[in-house]
Amino acid sequence: MQLPDTHLPNTLFERSATAAFVLDQSGSFQRVTDGMAQLLGYPPAQLPGTRLLAYLSPETEALGTQHLAQAVAGTIVRYQASLAPPAGPLSLELHLLPQLDAAGQVVAIQGLAQPLAAAKALLERERQLTVLFDNIADVTFVLDVEAEGRYRFLFTNKAFEKTTGLPGSAVVGRYVEEIIPEPSLSLILPKYAQAVRSLQRVVWQETTVYPTGQVTGEVSVMAVCDASGRCCQLVGVVHDLTKEKQVEEALRLSNERFRYAIQATSDAIYDWNVATNDVYWGEGFTSLFGYQMPHNPVPFQKWADGVHPADNERVVGGLLQVARVGAVSAWQEEYRFRRADGSWANVLDRGYLLRNTQGKVVRMLGAMQDVTERQQAAERQHLLMQRLALQNADLQQFTHIISHNLRAPLANARGCANLLPLLDYAAPAFGETLQHLRASLWQLDEVLTDVNQVLSIRDAQDGYRPEPVAVAAVCRQALLGLQAPLRASGGQVTSTIPEALHLPGSRAHFHSIFHNLLSNAIKYRSDERALHVDVAAAQDATGHTQLTFRDNGLGFDQPQGPDDIFQLYQRLHPSKAGRGIGLFLVKAHVEAMGGHISVRSRVQEGTEFTITFRSAGNENVFD
Repeated sequence: MQLPDTHLPNTLFERSATAAFVLDQSGSFQRVTDGMAQLLGYPPAQLPGTRLLAYLSPETEALGTQHLAQAVAGTIVRYQASLAPPAGPLSLELHLLPQLDAAGQVVAIQGLAQPLAAAKALLERERQLTVLFDNIADVTFVLDVEAEGRYRFLFTNKAFEKTTGLPGSAVVGRYVEEIIPEPSLSLILPKYAQAVRSLQRVVWQETTVYPTGQVTGEVSVMAVCDASGRCCQLVGVVHDLTKEKQVEEALRLSNERFRYAIQATSDAIYDWNVATNDVYWGEGFTSLFGYQMPHNPVPFQKWADGVHPADNERVVGGLLQVARVGAVSAWQEEYRFRRADGSWANVLDRGYLLRNTQGKVVRMLGAMQDVTERQQAAERQHLLMQRLALQNADLQQFTHIISHNLRAPLANARGCANLLPLLDYAAPAFGETLQHLRASLWQLDEVLTDVNQVLSIRDAQDGYRPEPVAVAAVCRQALLGLQAPLRASGGQVTSTIPEALHLPGSRAHFHSIFHNLLSNAIKYRSDERALHVDVAAAQDATGHTQLTFRDNGLGFDQPQGPDDIFQLYQRLHPSKAGRGIGLFLVKAHVEAMGGHISVRSRVQEGTEFTITFRSAGNENVFD
């Protein structure tokens, strides 16, 4: 309850039925309302100048003195006390609110007294109202109207939680912008402002997504005003229309399907008389399929002969079976039907079978709809989705190439660039470092050129078309970027790949394969023997090309699944530094080019990777 304004004229203040008062710093009444005087049992004119504590019972006077001192010190106080006779015994709840001047000093104390019996009655009424609101099916909420157009939740009923999935404890005390998502928030804020401004009921419909799902409701808000006529609260009620809207949408879809059915029956309507085995065709049969019918009806066999031979047994045989022994009333099939010009149309055929009292089919009414263009569009869309999926896979692989495979030459180039300023220009080491820098930059340029070339092909929407790749040259290029770690390991790499071998694919993919497998062999070498890596190429009995990478390194215990080793972030040697993506990239690049990779390994003996490419590659993947 709001305290009376002490700046009101004495007559207005004193005639108030509210038990309110103003004390000076000594606790003496300066002003009292009629309600306060009536509560104490004395005439209003007799109370100013007397002390509040004088009217309290002796057992609560000491407590009152303590709380008065707190209020004089600037603290808001709320406590319970008992009145002395003649008004007593009566228990009160007293509120003391310090009144400050411009300098922040306490100049007076505003007070409010409320009999505990009334407070209990108010609490009981509030409890009853809460029970009432919680049993209302409609969502109910109360908002506190704050400055600058902000609104804070003060109350929500159980229907609010049930409808939105948001418990009251998570809503009450928070601003609406923290609870109501966009775009609903932008809709409701002007509505709230309209209700505050007009003091009239405002109604609208909104659809909002909450944890329970999409909720559609009719919302109404009413302004609650204080004694000065200012809107201080908004009471809102939401009638949940979600189920009604779902029914409306279901009805709309049903009507839409009905309209489509009407449209279908207007294409090529037919009426099959089972007794005479004749079919009467509507005009749509001519317009759709080009047949001229000087005589109508025509024999059933005329339609049966037009069904594609590959579909005939399923469609014609199935329909005759349903007509003879089936119990269903609806029949539907999709099949190919010959047009008058000899071309084939894809049709959707739907019919309704009429049965006599013995359950025997006597007639069938139906319609044939030409869905050729629809199916062709679906096939084009399916092909487009396949292309997009392949393009996305390639883009992801190119990202891995840039982030993973370019690291070694880039590190070499940066090292050379940092070393050059420290060397004498005339020293031999300067020339060697400069040469390594040029080689690293050349390698970077080659890989970036390859990636850019494939991406350019994608941008041109020509699809991924493999190019003949000189495998031996790519192997040398990858090995060139690994010369430093290879020399440091004391290892040796032997390649017997024929110079004439060209495989269809991506040069960037092949470079990534060679780089990752060779760098892994160097990294996971055995300290007990000098590293040796053999790279070879051969044809198997089926004419497929096989590339093998065999080393005498640490080896590993093979995982249970054949592809587990190629999983992303798979670490076979946790003691060695690495990110665990190299073999994942290798498998991705191999499969992108239509190949297959397998591995055999034994601990402390070595590892062998075998990559198999079909003789034709995947050149016609988009054809």
